Amino acid sequence: MALGGSAPRRYAEAMLDLALLAAKAVEPYRTSLDRLASAFDATTVRALRDPGVPMATRRAAAAAATTAEPEDIRSLVRLLVERDRIALLPGIARAYGRLVDRREGIAAARITTAVEIDAAHRKTYLAQLEHTSGKRIRATFHVDPALLGGATVQVGDRLVDASLAGQLAELRVQLAS
Repeated sequence: MALGGSAPRRYAEAMLDLALLAAKAVEPYRTSLDRLASAFDATTVRALRDPGVPMATRRAAAAAATTAEPEDIRSLVRLLVERDRIALLPGIARAYGRLVDRREGIAAARITTAVEIDAAHRKTYLAQLEHTSGKRIRATFHVDPALLGGATVQVGDRLVDASLAGQLAELRVQLAS
């Protein structure tokens, strides 16, 4: 894979290359990176970056926190601690997830509605998106009361504004011209 882009992306690309070399390691690596990214909060990262704490102590703490993780993930965390780049871990996890999704033909979508919607409606939205896009969709749902009604859907760089606020804005432009 090409080494373009940000530092988290380059680390994620390297991890994906390692995962592809290992048998059936792509999803376990994703799970491991996601788990560690959420476990290493701001306080933990600050402690692992504190120059007042001896490097041996920081290495030992990182090793203790990653004992149940795959060897390649433990090596990554050790490297990040030693190079004072442990703060990149959440970004690496996100970039790795995006790379895996893209490799598997899964598109990321952001669905914003005016009110919280239940699981059945979420499932309906996803089914419609998958049908119209021809791709599998991994969606995140958000609430924005300013929409008044309807929804906005962003898949990749494409935005569909089916919100009441968007329709009113479009009507205002039409009436003004």
